[in-house]
Amino acid sequence: MTEAFSHMNWLAVLVATVAHFGLGGVWYMVLFSKQYRASLGKGDQPAQPPGPLFIVGPLVCSALNIATTAFLLRALGITTYGDALLLGVLVGIGYLVPMTVNIAINPNFPRPFYYSLIGGPMFTLGSLMSSAIIVAMS
Repeated sequence: MTEAFSHMNWLAVLVATVAHFGLGGVWYMVLFSKQYRASLGKGDQPAQPPGPLFIVGPLVCSALNIATTAFLLRALGITTYGDALLLGVLVGIGYLVPMTVNIAINPNFPRPFYYSLIGGPMFTLGSLMSSAIIVAMS
């Protein structure tokens, strides 16, 4: 396990993190901006410019998720796109979507399943994209 960590391609993690961050920006601020605000109970309010935490927080969280995926790809010896995409789907549907639903099902989210319907596919697509980038750069 230590060997897998020491042989990770950190440049690939960085590139995948930037790509995932860009996907999230386009997803939440362009493609699904109105739906995202509505899922948070703010559909009747104008969009607010993102603050530093809204930018830095997702970037750091994405970097940690992607570094973990890179570790799993390395530890499992995955070098093909097919296997990388399979891992991306497993991480997306097995971890990221349930995490999104779990976070949303609290009293602060007025429409938790609508929120999850918007966020879950983005995280799964991001996981697929990140896994492909890491394998491509390895």
